[in-house]
Amino acid sequence: MACLYLVRLMKVTLRSTFMAMIFSTMLLSSGSEQKTVAINPGSENKGELRGSTKPLQVADLVGYDGTKLKKSVDHIKEANEKHNQDVEKMAESGPDQ
Repeated sequence: MACLYLVRLMKVTLRSTFMAMIFSTMLLSSGSEQKTVAINPGSENKGELRGSTKPLQVADLVGYDGTKLKKSVDHIKEANEKHNQDVEKMAESGPDQ
């Protein structure tokens, strides 16, 4: 009788320990996720920026000019990057008084 009681107690203890480990691991892993933020977007490689618009060339399949669309988006991205750099320079120089 006593043996059965000990076995049952060990099963419960092992199950609860296992569940506690799983739960704590889930909490720790979800809390450690961090979103990366680009510190200096101007330092990105222009090839990388253009590479992200490559899927736009597939627009040819649905009747659009994919190459023209890609070039247009690339132009917009470059203008946005230039604008961001200008704003960053203005922010670094401080208010003019």
